[in-house]
Amino acid sequence: MTSQRPSQPPGAAELTSSMSIVRQLVGAEVLVIDRDAGVREGLMELLAEASLVVTAVDDPNQAWELLDRQFFSVVAVAFDKTLPSAGLDTIAAVRVAAPTSAVVVLTPRRSYDDAVAAVRAGAVDVILKVPDSVDYLKERIHEAATRALEKQQVSAVLREVRGIYEELLKGFMDAERRALDLEDKVSGRDSRLKGIESEIHILVATQQSKLVQEMAAKAPPNYKIRGAQSGGEALDRCGSGYFHLVMIADDLDDLPQSMVTRSIKAQSSEIMVLTITRTPQGARVEMIEGQHKVLLADKLSSPEQLIGKLDTLTEAFRVRERERRYLQAFRERHYELLRRYAALKTRVDKVLGA
Repeated sequence: MTSQRPSQPPGAAELTSSMSIVRQLVGAEVLVIDRDAGVREGLMELLAEASLVVTAVDDPNQAWELLDRQFFSVVAVAFDKTLPSAGLDTIAAVRVAAPTSAVVVLTPRRSYDDAVAAVRAGAVDVILKVPDSVDYLKERIHEAATRALEKQQVSAVLREVRGIYEELLKGFMDAERRALDLEDKVSGRDSRLKGIESEIHILVATQQSKLVQEMAAKAPPNYKIRGAQSGGEALDRCGSGYFHLVMIADDLDDLPQSMVTRSIKAQSSEIMVLTITRTPQGARVEMIEGQHKVLLADKLSSPEQLIGKLDTLTEAFRVRERERRYLQAFRERHYELLRRYAALKTRVDKVLGA
């Protein structure tokens, strides 16, 4: 024997739905921008009956301060009788300041052109300021507040989903990195040395040939240092041979230092490109990473000090190559996952941006 749930009385479902909407809207904020004090007071009283909290101002500048501090479900903007264009400017500004708020326009005259312009500017409705429109105004603001709250909630959920996906992807990549290190250890490979041979090939582009000679003479045997006395020569050498590290000084007279570094990076992204810049305190060595520079050494005053930094530079190369290997392996193993993640992230960003 099965028990049956008692049937609901007629209209119960509709009543439950209405009560849910009311509970959702309790405390919903509405901002009114209107220079007419009577209209502001009337709207505050009218919308309070609909469980909405109303803030009314007569100056758009006050509105920007409020919109910067809190979320309003609806912003009611009044068109001026003689200057409707000012209202259009206000609508556009509200859409930028509060993209998830619904904009309702109050107008003192019936004008098709004004209504079309307001909707194109971002308004969800245009309502006449006449006594017969009171009930309709109340209903439309109530509906707009409901939709704005739902949109705000969806946006919040999407932002949370995006953040969780990014955390999961980062954790997944970290786990893959540890697994790759474990594979190297089991197979006898040292992941720290992956991608770099026992000999370290370095190109130093500078007009100071004596500096290159001293570095080559004093560097450890596994460092093979060659020189280039111009930017063009440096590009030729990088095009015909492989170097782990390329140092570009700022004393080249044929090509700018920045042009040489960009050209070498374009030839091979694996080469670690460094710049040597002279300062009153000594030479500064920086690594080029994309559009950024990473300081590796400062105030170097002798070739010996630069030689002393080679181990640090080589370790930086190893770290970068290890991360490159991790990313390459991850892309190869999980290409389809990354493709779907990128597509989903683009869709989420597009929805949030809209």
